Amino acid sequence: MPLPTPKRCCGCLSVETRFFVVCTISILLCVANITAGAWKLPRNKQREPEDNLISMSMVMFSTLSTIGNLIACGGACFRRPGYLQLALVFNSVFIVCLFLIAIVTCLFSPELQRSGFFGQPENIALVIIAFIAGLAYAAYYLIAVNNMYRFIRSGGGSPIPI
Repeated sequence: MPLPTPKRCCGCLSVETRFFVVCTISILLCVANITAGAWKLPRNKQREPEDNLISMSMVMFSTLSTIGNLIACGGACFRRPGYLQLALVFNSVFIVCLFLIAIVTCLFSPELQRSGFFGQPENIALVIIAFIAGLAYAAYYLIAVNNMYRFIRSGGGSPIPI
């Protein structure tokens, strides 16, 4: 007998609805990340090589994460739990890489060091809050994909009506 899976999230959204909402938000965030990284690339002669590398890495991992999110959506639509499991593994790696890029950007970017962005305590607090919010969303995303995987794997039924 498989583990019971909840039919509702927070008492109002079904597992499928929550999955598609979270996956859509993730795709939109990845597209915004790709746009922000690609926006700075045409000015590569005016920037430091480290900043160009950071922008290219952000575009690359955001693109791969978008592909992983699309695979997860396809897996949910076609009821293929293997696609969800694959997307879960790869997006976990891509999320870690994107957070590492964010940390490297904050610590070592010459543009941020010259601008004095981290000279003010409110900017440091804003970065920390954004980082914690990103970690919370990443954890929620991985939980939603895992719940959808378990939901499809169990046949969509569960004795627990929550």
